[in-house]
Amino acid sequence: MKVYHVMVEQAEDGWLAAHALEDDSVHTQGKTLNEIIANIREVAQLLNNEKDVQVELVIPSSVKVA
Repeated sequence: MKVYHVMVEQAEDGWLAAHALEDDSVHTQGKTLNEIIANIREVAQLLNNEKDVQVELVIPSSVKVA
């Protein structure tokens, strides 16, 4: 199983942007944390042929999530 530590940032328009700390090519955006997780898994599968992906979010205190 591949583990991706994903840094989440908040854009001014309310969207969340995220990128994997282990691989600069794995990045995405979404409206919710669940969407970020699903998108990161999909990107990892498409780019790196990773079938079993665990996502661990890194969320700074400045990021406001519901």
